[in-house]
Amino acid sequence: MPDKIRLGPAGNPVNHSGSSTGAPKFISEEGLSAYEYQGTRGVRIKEENARKLGENADKYDIWVTIHGQYWINFASQKRETIEKSKERLFKAARIGALMNGHQVVFHPAYYSDRGKEEALKLAIEGIKEVVQKLRNENIDILVGPETSGKKTQLGSLDEIIQICREVPTCVPTVDFAHIHARENGVLEGREDYLKIFDRIEDALGSEAAQDLHTHFTELEYGEKGEKKHLTYGSEYSPPFRPLAQVIVENRYTPVIISESPILDKDALKFKEIIKESGYEGF
Repeated sequence: MPDKIRLGPAGNPVNHSGSSTGAPKFISEEGLSAYEYQGTRGVRIKEENARKLGENADKYDIWVTIHGQYWINFASQKRETIEKSKERLFKAARIGALMNGHQVVFHPAYYSDRGKEEALKLAIEGIKEVVQKLRNENIDILVGPETSGKKTQLGSLDEIIQICREVPTCVPTVDFAHIHARENGVLEGREDYLKIFDRIEDALGSEAAQDLHTHFTELEYGEKGEKKHLTYGSEYSPPFRPLAQVIVENRYTPVIISESPILDKDALKFKEIIKESGYEGF
């Protein structure tokens, strides 16, 4: 579990010109302490480099996670796609473990013209198989299905909670911007954020809420949900300051991954806002 509030970028920092193995040092020197390796378009890092990244993360005290491929879909109409989704999630988890990663993040499914209950059932079945295979091979990493911002995707907060209730070693990944877009701008103030933590705690226990893995960015959204991520301060939403206040007041220690177009630069802005909210534990 995180020992403090940790912030970092989704991918290599914007001014980091080297390989991913050098990202932990760069992130640490910036004053950040988390890094989510992006395998969204394929996990292509060599195993030796994944191990090197993990060594550097330990050396510089960087909390590592990995984001799996975008084209995972456990509710596809095609059996072949479901089987490939199992392979893709397993591969991302295995490589993430080599990085000393704590969690593999992924979007579980699209509804794929199925009913929501059927899609959720298929996703749970598929993820269970992957988790069992990870256990069989003694691969130690949490599996973190993520809330989604598009209404065509399986990934409401309730659906993610249900997956985590039924699948061992599953923990939620909460993308606040995705929840905001999916629910038509629901996050405005402290109470709106607190409801999310309370729902997770009620369903999954206090530790799940305390140590939540999260994503944050402002974004543009429409009738169908998420449109695009935006830099912080672009006069869009959701607002970050109320979230910072909830985190500090309740002594939560989440990991907050910036998914804005300027990644680490906005993560540093989030860090300053958390400091202004009274947190001194960085």
